Amino acid sequence: MHRLVLAAAALLAASASPVLADPTGWRATALAGLERTDGAPGSGASDGFYYGGQLGYDWQLGPVIAGVEGDLGGSSANQIVGTRRANQGVFASAAVRLAVPVTSGLRGFVRGGYAYHEVTYDTGSAFHGSGWTVGGGGEVDVTQRLFVRAEYRFSDYGRTVRGQQFLGGVGLRF
Repeated sequence: MHRLVLAAAALLAASASPVLADPTGWRATALAGLERTDGAPGSGASDGFYYGGQLGYDWQLGPVIAGVEGDLGGSSANQIVGTRRANQGVFASAAVRLAVPVTSGLRGFVRGGYAYHEVTYDTGSAFHGSGWTVGGGGEVDVTQRLFVRAEYRFSDYGRTVRGQQFLGGVGLRF
């Protein structure tokens, strides 16, 4: 799945004509892709479909675009941990990002910041973990306001819960 997202982004980048969009200001993005969470390292990770949304703001700082972004999402993943079924619940992050233009209409970026994740168990208990996230990817302008995005994230939510996400998204600048 993650190879498909990255291949689609590469194809769009190769075929995109220069759009000359202004990549600064507010943006909103719908995100989806593969989510893999390892709730107990060594017990095997569970894969699921990630879905969510993101809101961000970018500033032009010379040749670099700096920004902040926050997102909220969920996942269809679940796994058996011991005798309990763990359902991946809410994912949230608040991150800073740095982007650089690769070509006209194509940017590469890195991001990092705070991450939160909730896992609910069929016994009624829940895990609320917070930690950090890092990642990177690329964006391609489709029109002056519309762009597509592909990214990879790694997150550590503390107490042995870690996750990876291979995401694609469609965004709008306003």
